[in-house]
Amino acid sequence: MLKLLKSLYTLRLAPNSPDTDRCVEILKEELPFTVHEFQPGEELNGWSVPYSWHVEKAEIRKDGRIIYDGKRHPLGVMGYAKSFQGHVSLDVLKRHLTYRKDWPDAIGYHCDYYYKPWLSDWGFSVPYSLYRRLGVGEYEIDLQTEFSQGTMKICDYFLQGEKDDTIILNAHNCHAGQANDDISGVVVGVELMKRLRKQKRKYSYRLIVCPEHLGTVFYLSRVRSDQLKTFKYCIFLEALGNNNRFALQESFTGESVLDKAFHHFFTHKHPDYFSDKFRKIIGNDETVWESPGYEIPTVSISRFPFREYHTSMDNEDIILQDKSEESVEAFLDTLKIVESNCRIRRKFQGLIALSNPKYDLYVSPGTDPSIQSSVCRDQKKWNYLMDCLPRYFDEKTTVLDIAQKHRLPYIEVFEYILKYQEKGLVEFV
Repeated sequence: MLKLLKSLYTLRLAPNSPDTDRCVEILKEELPFTVHEFQPGEELNGWSVPYSWHVEKAEIRKDGRIIYDGKRHPLGVMGYAKSFQGHVSLDVLKRHLTYRKDWPDAIGYHCDYYYKPWLSDWGFSVPYSLYRRLGVGEYEIDLQTEFSQGTMKICDYFLQGEKDDTIILNAHNCHAGQANDDISGVVVGVELMKRLRKQKRKYSYRLIVCPEHLGTVFYLSRVRSDQLKTFKYCIFLEALGNNNRFALQESFTGESVLDKAFHHFFTHKHPDYFSDKFRKIIGNDETVWESPGYEIPTVSISRFPFREYHTSMDNEDIILQDKSEESVEAFLDTLKIVESNCRIRRKFQGLIALSNPKYDLYVSPGTDPSIQSSVCRDQKKWNYLMDCLPRYFDEKTTVLDIAQKHRLPYIEVFEYILKYQEKGLVEFV
């Protein structure tokens, strides 16, 4: 994952650019993505497909000396800035510079023109340490950018499951020079799909890698209505490689199976996680997937906030292999819950003698070595579960409902109910 990340985040990415095209080609070497292309100028609901943008030259000179070269870092020029060549005063120059006071030696990420092309102007992103050193005088600007007819590209990889109902994974690839935001999400998504394709799957899965907002807005506009009905849930993958705890941002209602499954998994495996409501932690494409007419429940999983966000300090130095791997495993384990979660139909009547050797379903230390460690810790919970469990075999209550209600790990509860199935007492529906 780190090797792939390093090959992508240093590109001069944008919603549409030659380097974003290069990113697509690299991703196609990892997975056989289908690439959807959209022509510049195409419009939908006030959104516009941007033209392909490329920086040829980006220099600020004073007294004949280059004091800033915007091409030295992918963030050095404001995204989608126009060309400008000429001499300006200090006051004029400052109106065309953006910076981050909280990171004096870093370059900030400027993306406003991506979404508001009617405001586009020329401009540079510079370190605040440079900005405050600028003296009175005349400055020569040589900013040469090019807009062309290249298409905006969306990467789409599909894994068929036993049924057509699809869980979508989404990450964006339009942030230049940002390793965690969100190339870490891209590489975790790619690795996740590689592992999912080796497993038996009830659900189908689709990985969408595309420019933030613009990509999903136009992608969904082309999805057939019959296919759209199969899009059941979506997970946005964001900032997953840094050394922070997990953050779960809930779907619009906060009541989907994904919401419940992630809450349950994190509670038992990463109890230091935190969560908040829809759009209360970080904003991404959940607003597109959840928008009227689509209304696809979308959770966002991240390690946000992190201090380097939207600066040139968001680089490979803050990405940890073990945290990236931990993120992949967290998704796989949570999806196991979603995959196996089901309702249960009872095939008996009356009270079962659980301790009878015929059934051997009584949970106590020593009688069930496979869950002995948890039994010792949660014996009272298991005793209460045994009392209540038969009433949940009502074809209405799911395994996840049971695990949550009794505050026990899902996989242990599921494996216990499997024993009822093996004894012919229940069936999954």
